[in-house]
Amino acid sequence: MALIGNDKFNDTVYKYMTGASLYAYLSHYFFIIIISVSLVRPYKIKFIPAFFLMFFGTFFLIFITYWPLNALYELIVPPKEMKKADLTPDGELTEEQQAAAAAAAKAAAIEKGEAQQDEEN
Repeated sequence: MALIGNDKFNDTVYKYMTGASLYAYLSHYFFIIIISVSLVRPYKIKFIPAFFLMFFGTFFLIFITYWPLNALYELIVPPKEMKKADLTPDGELTEEQQAAAAAAAKAAAIEKGEAQQDEEN
């Protein structure tokens, strides 16, 4: 899961799905209370219509309040730099590390060969 679940397939979708989920967890009960006190109880709405009103109404209120709050937050706080997690097992080198090690070995061999050539002259 770490190989496929940590990649961003779309920056905007990733930002709103991950950020809005925490905001929804923290704020959904407030919106449920607002809808129930202002609409369901005064108008005596039956269970099934009230359920759909609460479900979709809460989702709608979460979205329309998260978007401006997130925009304000992004104006105040600069985005942090993200880098991919190192998922290689301990002791194994990545392709980039292997290429760098090979280049360093080649450079060392060239330097050593030039040093021997200088000593012979």
